[in-house]
Amino acid sequence: MNIGQFAKKPELIKIEITTPEIVESYDGVVSFWILDSVDINTYFDFFKSQADSDGTKLNELMRSLILDHDGNRVIADDHVLPIDLAIAALTAINERLGKSKAKSSTPTTGLQPNT
Repeated sequence: MNIGQFAKKPELIKIEITTPEIVESYDGVVSFWILDSVDINTYFDFFKSQADSDGTKLNELMRSLILDHDGNRVIADDHVLPIDLAIAALTAINERLGKSKAKSSTPTTGLQPNT
């Protein structure tokens, strides 16, 4: 298969934070949007900043990743999220980016190969 067929324009997807603590603290589910795919630099920077405990870089990346339904940034440069909400958002982003992979364009159901 040609690798080019897996390239695509990133699309916005809605992320909902539904943990009981967040729902109770913020009077409901908190939602935001992220792109379903990010470039490789953003991907590695996001996980590296966590491993390096680089809060400044992580805040910068979260500002660029957390979007509204139109794809605009929602956290201004001079604003921060409450810690509990920032950790919940970080966890949700980690879960999504950790699962980022190309989807097969052909079904894989059927007989499994013999071993």
